[in-house]
Amino acid sequence: MRIDILCKVVDNFGDIGFVYRLARALSELGAGIELRLIVDDLSAFHAIFPGVDPTKDLQVLGTWTILSWGLPSELVRMERPRIVLECFACGRPDWYEDILFDPSDSERRTILSVEHLTAEPWAVEFHRLVSATRSALVRKWMFMPGFQAGTGGLIAEKGLEARIASWRDPASRPRLRLELAGSAGVALPLAAEDSYWLTVFSYEHDYSRIVSELADFASTRPLLVLVAAGRSSVCFVDAWRGAGEAFPIVKLPFLDQESWDEFLLASDFAIVRGEDSVARAALCGLPFLWHAYLQDGAHQVVKVRALLDRMWPHFGEGDFARYEELSIAFNDRLEDKPSVRGEESIISLLHRDLEIKEGFRAFSGELRQLGNLAANLVTFLGEIV
Repeated sequence: MRIDILCKVVDNFGDIGFVYRLARALSELGAGIELRLIVDDLSAFHAIFPGVDPTKDLQVLGTWTILSWGLPSELVRMERPRIVLECFACGRPDWYEDILFDPSDSERRTILSVEHLTAEPWAVEFHRLVSATRSALVRKWMFMPGFQAGTGGLIAEKGLEARIASWRDPASRPRLRLELAGSAGVALPLAAEDSYWLTVFSYEHDYSRIVSELADFASTRPLLVLVAAGRSSVCFVDAWRGAGEAFPIVKLPFLDQESWDEFLLASDFAIVRGEDSVARAALCGLPFLWHAYLQDGAHQVVKVRALLDRMWPHFGEGDFARYEELSIAFNDRLEDKPSVRGEESIISLLHRDLEIKEGFRAFSGELRQLGNLAANLVTFLGEIV
């Protein structure tokens, strides 16, 4: 089975992060799957997967052929596409469009429009929905990742369950943290492997209130904040300095996807942004605060509420009320700027560490029962191709 995956990088690294994760998971399913990845920003791809050469319009890595979106016409020599994954309504390059809809091609072609992740109820209605194209030989279906039954679920690679179990083992966790930091070239403060780890990776935000509460929390137990490279780094560090550097932080270098996944697993709590990181945190049972992608009219709050609706059965009433209030306050915004500040309060949740962990872990167990999105996608292709 040869599958083409098309991707335009819109939200920094979120789109290509999902595509790379999906490609990895598809390749794990069996030697019979060959992938062609057509990407408009090979530099972003290289950042999360250093094996990609951003200067090459055409390259082969194992069973993957990687092509740039703007492939020069003289390099367009490829077998005709038969199965196409069009991610996040990215469209198709002109040269690819000409091949896909070539009227001389008499064989059927199949497009799956892999859509954005959402917990909103309409995801179930749209999943596997037929969509028209301009050719009877080119058939198209919607495919919805999701947090509920009736969707494609989330991407889970082989060995994930075992890695989650090893990180949850309190006896091995300090050692694993030290090994992870060493492999990433990250210097930890003395005895930080035994601290409460909180990771920050969001959009721009005024972190002064959260930093103040983290300072209070740090007075009751050892705390280490891992500040990921990206848009939230400067605003968080500025707030931390303004509060007198009341707890230790470590500024993480830009990490490849596999290393970033491990730092999430190593954390006790994470502030995450976009779709790929929130999906990862939820799937792994990590307590998280989601900074959703900004949408017109603050529609991101609708997406946050939909996810909360999926999560609440796994929490005690008081804990969920605190988490809901925090999540809405953090996301009720019309712009992303270091001056944007909500009324979010995080400290009461952090003090309920053991109780909320149980809720997030129960939610992750439910998500993993939905199956691996990559396997669900291939099963669906087996039904329609």
